[in-house]
Amino acid sequence: MDWSRLFQSAFAFLIGASIFASIPGASVYSAHSTNEEITIYPATPSFSQSFFIAVSGKWANSCVPAFHTVDVGENRVRLQARTPGPLVACIETPTDWGFSVLIPPRPPNFYTADLYIVSGLTGGLLLFVQHEFNVIGGIQIIPALPLATENITLRLADLNPDGCVPAYVSHAVQGQTVTVEAQIPDLVCGQTPTPWQIEAALGLLAAGNYQAQMFVTDYRFTPPRRTRLLEDSFVVVAQLLHTYLPLWGCFGTDISPLGCTVVQMPDPRGDSP
Repeated sequence: MDWSRLFQSAFAFLIGASIFASIPGASVYSAHSTNEEITIYPATPSFSQSFFIAVSGKWANSCVPAFHTVDVGENRVRLQARTPGPLVACIETPTDWGFSVLIPPRPPNFYTADLYIVSGLTGGLLLFVQHEFNVIGGIQIIPALPLATENITLRLADLNPDGCVPAYVSHAVQGQTVTVEAQIPDLVCGQTPTPWQIEAALGLLAAGNYQAQMFVTDYRFTPPRRTRLLEDSFVVVAQLLHTYLPLWGCFGTDISPLGCTVVQMPDPRGDSP
């Protein structure tokens, strides 16, 4: 047997495996985790919504990754998880793992969620997973369920295909229709998709069902082109009815609510629908 040739072949194999293991996301990481997955809830959040990023997988042993940090960038959310340190004993059995992180509302854009799993023993990268998702625009009503006695604001946002974003011009309320006008001036703009946001302060509105719409006049065309960009509906109510519930166990054997302490539920409304 040619022992020198066998030694050279084994050495080349070890060098190749070392190089392959240095590539993030390569299948060599299946020794640590399988079926890793990143899920967004809701799948396509609106710019006015907070959303969850949930990650999960199956680790090779019981020393599963745990959430460590989150960093929210312009169009990227970086999650880092760590496995336990040297003081934790690991059982060599495949173990499900997972966690979720609440992300505050983000502007309309294309995003990636990047998951880095770092070893608690060495500090080295064990696993990298990436998931792409979108945040969409729309019309947000503030407050979400307005009263006829409250000032109302419309917040409108979207992602423009280039840098020529709409600018607010005016708004009008005619009957049950709210119309917001915006314009794009005759400019030369960059070709990078650009998020934008404008607001229209409506003040007080009578109780009823309303239709909100936004038109954009683009002066880069001759003649200028006016198009409907966003549309949504909302309700203004005359009053809110609050529900009062008895404290748990106050009835006992007596079904009469007399003498029970009651608590008022907090107003569930917020800035987001």
